[in-house]
Amino acid sequence: MEILPGLIDSAAILRERGTTDAIHREFRTGRLVRIRRGFYVQTADWLTARPSERFAWSTAAITRSVKGAVLCGETAALASGLPILRTPPCVELATTLPGRSGVRRSPLMVVGEDSAAQQVRGVRSYPLRYCLKPDVEPVAYGEYRCTSRIRTTVDVMVTASFPEALVVADGLARILSREGRLPSDAGLLAIRAIADGIAAHPHASARRRAERVAVLASPLAESVGESYSRAAFDLLGFEQPVLQHAFHDGEGFIGRADCWWPKQRVVGEFDGKAKYVEAAVRGKASAEEAVYREKLREDRIRRLGFGFVRWSWADLEDPGRLKRRLLAAGLRPRIRS
Repeated sequence: MEILPGLIDSAAILRERGTTDAIHREFRTGRLVRIRRGFYVQTADWLTARPSERFAWSTAAITRSVKGAVLCGETAALASGLPILRTPPCVELATTLPGRSGVRRSPLMVVGEDSAAQQVRGVRSYPLRYCLKPDVEPVAYGEYRCTSRIRTTVDVMVTASFPEALVVADGLARILSREGRLPSDAGLLAIRAIADGIAAHPHASARRRAERVAVLASPLAESVGESYSRAAFDLLGFEQPVLQHAFHDGEGFIGRADCWWPKQRVVGEFDGKAKYVEAAVRGKASAEEAVYREKLREDRIRRLGFGFVRWSWADLEDPGRLKRRLLAAGLRPRIRS
């Protein structure tokens, strides 16, 4: 997680210029939002920022103002380069003191009663949550000190929802695979520290969920949307697909599909918006060209005699609608014993 431009650190400005009078004047006129004592963002920037950007500013302000701060949970996942499903509701810090654990209200403040100030008060801010973590050994990721990626992933797997946990676990699997520490066909239980971390959790239900996530985790899931999809398939009772399967026809290579169910001869694609609108994802092609190429690719796969289904983020948020799409393509849930 990068330190985004726009965060005003009054201590740094005081060292550089010798005075912070201008900051205080701007704050008193309502043109600055104070995230925490000594940390500000332009009010207009705060209102137009995405939740992830406001969270990044809040995280930077907290870690710079809390002595010895060590990030944990999904906050540590973000800071250490692991993917997460959604912006967390709190900035999480590890503590070894039982009496310190719990949530502290966000001190976000803006002066005035005009429409901008009222909007700021209506926008989500991010409180600080202390989480009890004995024996923390922090690892530095850029400016941030965090629980290690493995410890972070175990913590998320035993506390978060199934989809949230699988997103993080798939991300760790990709990193470990690139480092040569995890074969592409192995789950995370092959990593001793993960298996031991799950086994040490006191609650059986959390252990079972975490073990299921660890078994499913795969370095072949290439995006948050694909990981979220795999969690949805499991919760809806469908078999897990083969990931990134390559298809060919008489003309040669067609492409790799996100999902392939060989027994039921169905191909599936998660249609994330980025595939069509973000230049970094679609390459040199225009958005229109990207859509056209996808259509040609789908037609060639269909001509092989396979079913084909696409789903979007909105479908993942509505499990009933996703299930109807999968059933219409010819997929059938597992028969439960």
